[in-house]
Amino acid sequence: MERYDKDLDEMVPLTWEDCAEGVAPMQEIHAALKSHTLNANGLPADYVVKWERTNRMMQCCHEDCSSKLWRPALKSRGETRNKPRVNISRVLKKTKKFFDLLIVDEVHQCKADGSGRGDALHQLVGSAKKNLLLTGTLVNGKSTSIKEILWRTDAKALLSQGFDRHTGMVQWADRYGKLKEVVTLKEVDDGWVTRQKRVPQQPQEEPGIAPQLTAQFLLHKAGFLELPDMGLPLVELKEYPIFIDMDEDHKQAYNRFHNHLQQECKLRSRLGIKGAWSKFIPSTINYADVPHLGGFVAFGACRGDETGTKITAPSFGENYFHAKERRLVEIVRKELSEDRGVVIYNNYTDSYGLNERTKEVLNHHGIDAVILDEPKPDKRQERIDELAANNVKVIICNMKLVEVGLDLLPWPTIIYNQLNYDVSTVRQASRRAWRIGQERECRVFYLVYNGTQQMAQFLRIMSARGHAMMVEGRLDKSALAQYSRDSQSALASDLANCFAGSDVADAWTKLAAKDIEGVELVKESDFKTVLQNRMKSMANETRRLCGLPPVDDTVSDEDSKVIDLQEARGRRSKHKPENQAQSEQLDLFELYDIKVLQIQPKKRIPISNNQLAFDFGF
Repeated sequence: MERYDKDLDEMVPLTWEDCAEGVAPMQEIHAALKSHTLNANGLPADYVVKWERTNRMMQCCHEDCSSKLWRPALKSRGETRNKPRVNISRVLKKTKKFFDLLIVDEVHQCKADGSGRGDALHQLVGSAKKNLLLTGTLVNGKSTSIKEILWRTDAKALLSQGFDRHTGMVQWADRYGKLKEVVTLKEVDDGWVTRQKRVPQQPQEEPGIAPQLTAQFLLHKAGFLELPDMGLPLVELKEYPIFIDMDEDHKQAYNRFHNHLQQECKLRSRLGIKGAWSKFIPSTINYADVPHLGGFVAFGACRGDETGTKITAPSFGENYFHAKERRLVEIVRKELSEDRGVVIYNNYTDSYGLNERTKEVLNHHGIDAVILDEPKPDKRQERIDELAANNVKVIICNMKLVEVGLDLLPWPTIIYNQLNYDVSTVRQASRRAWRIGQERECRVFYLVYNGTQQMAQFLRIMSARGHAMMVEGRLDKSALAQYSRDSQSALASDLANCFAGSDVADAWTKLAAKDIEGVELVKESDFKTVLQNRMKSMANETRRLCGLPPVDDTVSDEDSKVIDLQEARGRRSKHKPENQAQSEQLDLFELYDIKVLQIQPKKRIPISNNQLAFDFGF
């Protein structure tokens, strides 16, 4: 928590003296920490705090507000010591149709059922007369990814189709999605005859969306706007899926670990043990990427296994750099030789320490890298701007940190060292550098181990990506539809289905091209000239609508010049003379003050950072 300090004219953190009487009981806290009697609030269990009730703490500490933050508690409203807090959604319930318009960005993050964020969205929607929901990834390839958003924003449409608040995900996916149901045949001896009993398992949703979902709930209320609608060209975007074969020793150890773990998970799944497959995916994916940690999975006791089972895999040592790490170093060196910034994405960055391992590998090969791990979203853009100012060329981070709201223009090369099963996260993170204002060719590399669970993950993501694009109207029943086929290489299949066919890499490339279909792509060498001409055309059209002569009639070609977008950033701080001569060389930047916004306020970086802005001066 922070408060406003009038002397320093800035927000400062609250201290113990600001909230309570006396000094902080540091000795008691250390003693309680050793005796394990420390409460969740960081104070000893038997310590009584004497709070200091001051006017400063009873009102908003912002310099321009100073509103009261309290009122007397009312028992009639259930405000007792047991219920001291009020959820913001309860306040919004009393503001029905109070606001004229509600605009929600990245609404796909409210798709979870029973989440606090989703409940807040529901109350906000009810408090506004009109709602505008924005997102770059409406669905993730599964039909249930949009169910809760539809229920919270247009429940009447779902009620008309026979759904209600008790409708589960299975019923929804059964009508608008794709379900996979595994049935196990079990022999049962009745004493007289032996017969087979069908034991169905819990159905699982697979990537797939029925066209009826789009027709019934989206076509009449959704607008799919793409980058071509902006009227500005973009640099080329190239995606390279790279399938890597393991070293022979690493491959044999992985196959033994994978097969043994898979058989144990199948056995426990047949016994009906919940979470039987929960450790399979992270264990197999990370033993391929961090073999120096070895492999270890422990299962508890169950029927037929009274002592439990431990499955292990040998460690290869920290000095062993496996095939993917060597290929990563090769790609990074090549990109740095072209003076291109690189961002490397990992997924399992906590318990498996992928970020630290990747940095260690790069440093060992003479490549400097920085880990982006800023936990606060509002300060993350400031940290990125700081890295750009320090000319840091290689950044390592979790793709979830830069999924939305951030621009990585100084790093036009993105390398997926690991993937995420959430297709929305993968699609959003892959476009962080390919934005309006980017002048370098953008490249995205996907490093995948062939013959492993990573290949199964890649095929599943490709399938879900194709179905998500179908909802957005960018994939039809043409030849490209085959590339969004459903993979059979998920959990219950063997290693033979985890090998990439000869057409998988080509399929991903064609699917990626369909994802940006219609976007005017320009080579890096021609981008500045094409962008300047397009800006001039847009300015002429705007002047024509305003009844003014076009730029071509007022400024000759001889008097025009090309200005770099990066140079235009410095124009914001330069003051132009009032009596500027008409004969001075002019171009679009001089005439209309078109610039790349680089606003750095005290507290928060706005969403418009690094975006083009127009000031026509009418």
